[in-house]
Amino acid sequence: MKPFKVLSKTAILAFLILAMAIESCKKDDPEPTPVDTNPIVGSWQFVSVAPETAGTSIPNLALIPTLAPCITSLVFKFESNNKVTASGCESAIAILTASGYLTVGTDTKWKVENGKLKLTNGTTVQEFPITQQATQMTITVNTNTDKTLPVLNAVIVFKKI
Repeated sequence: MKPFKVLSKTAILAFLILAMAIESCKKDDPEPTPVDTNPIVGSWQFVSVAPETAGTSIPNLALIPTLAPCITSLVFKFESNNKVTASGCESAIAILTASGYLTVGTDTKWKVENGKLKLTNGTTVQEFPITQQATQMTITVNTNTDKTLPVLNAVIVFKKI
């Protein structure tokens, strides 16, 4: 009976060592969240909006400061995890969203590729030409949301804060 006890202790010891080895091989850390290093990452404050072509009339643009006097407090925060939020002027956010010009909600994701800013809200995707510099960014928005009408662009200027 004595050899059986030795074998039993040896088997238990081997099992414990094997279990510890398997446990130590498991992944302890979850996959890291991808980090986007595009220079857009940071906070950007609204500076101005104007027709892309000087002398062009876009009546709705003139209404924005009247309907949203706090527009110069509007800030877009682009995070390195590709989330974007808007704050500082709820009325401006509502106007931009209602007009279909630029929609940023609680679940909006961003991506910059090939000179375009892509904003994704669920299944809705908007793409805008973008120009980026260290402290200034411009986004070009077609103010004609009716796709049967000719393009009528406005340029929104932001400064990095």
